[in-house]
Amino acid sequence: MVSKKRFAVVLGARPNFVKAAPFFKEAKLHPEYAFTLIHTGQHFDSSMSKIFFDDMEIPRPHIQLRMEGALHSEKMGKLFSNLGNIFSKNKFDGVIVFGDINSTLAGAIGAVKNTKLIHIESGLRSHDRRMPEETNRVIVDHLSDMLFTTEPVAKENLIREGIKKNKIKYVGNIMIESIEKYSDLIKKSDILETLGLEPKKYIVATIHRVENTDNPEILKKLLSLIQATSKKNTIVFPIHPGTRNKIYEYGFNPLLKGIKVVEPLGYFEFLKLVSESRGVITDSGGIQEETSHLGIPCATLRDNTERPITLTLGSNKLFPIELIDGKTVKEIETHFKRTDFTVRSIPRWDKNVSKRIFSHLKNI
Repeated sequence: MVSKKRFAVVLGARPNFVKAAPFFKEAKLHPEYAFTLIHTGQHFDSSMSKIFFDDMEIPRPHIQLRMEGALHSEKMGKLFSNLGNIFSKNKFDGVIVFGDINSTLAGAIGAVKNTKLIHIESGLRSHDRRMPEETNRVIVDHLSDMLFTTEPVAKENLIREGIKKNKIKYVGNIMIESIEKYSDLIKKSDILETLGLEPKKYIVATIHRVENTDNPEILKKLLSLIQATSKKNTIVFPIHPGTRNKIYEYGFNPLLKGIKVVEPLGYFEFLKLVSESRGVITDSGGIQEETSHLGIPCATLRDNTERPITLTLGSNKLFPIELIDGKTVKEIETHFKRTDFTVRSIPRWDKNVSKRIFSHLKNI
């Protein structure tokens, strides 16, 4: 009897779970592998149980750590140690991590002396070290034994940094696979009715990046832009708890006047909201990809992006923060009228990403 290959999968926050859902769906077709799900506890809320473990059929965590909240300094050190001990005792054939959050970094460092490391969503680069995620991406990629990329530029980045070509596998975008695999549940969401919205009659806004929210001058500038846009548009602003706290700490709450502020939404509700909108104003990374796949114009309030393929497609446009002025509202409005990009057209952004990943796992 051939023994199963055993992998640990480290997840810590909502974006990780979105990316892992199609992976675990595909895993059911591969009994030759056994997976141990380790949840770091970086993010955990009551809605996660229903959305991810029930609706998206992700297995319940086999190992649940208690690292609630942001992972910095002392917490990160403790997490490195805990994961290292788990990997050492269990002798996994490999550890799988997703994305670029702190739990991803912790999983990589815990794995490096104990087993092989597989990174899903490798090679993305903004070339902006102000972003903590950028540091995480670089470190995790250089520790990895197998690197799965989402777009051709990612491979170019990795080769330029000296990573061997035979480690790099272009499989496509697993977050987009989630949209495709769960499209029925997204379409069934009644979030528009709940919020009293009509399709194509509103704009979605999100702000959450630490480098923006921790800087009062930048946060005020972004909120002022969104408020100015709301003069002629309905703006729906699902507000991140950290962003809300900073807005009230700095006394910027008057800048929310005229904006439809709502609590953070579940995955299906948010994608439904985005898919029926006129456009999205954001500082997010993943939303740039989701809007590009769905054919929704995206105005990204950042100086750079680690997802350049969205700019090439034309669905996404950067609005550098230092250049935001009185003309920016009109420039965003012009961008939201674009129709010259093709929906669902990026190669390998489809429902077969996990199949491609599994075709390579046998080589670990």
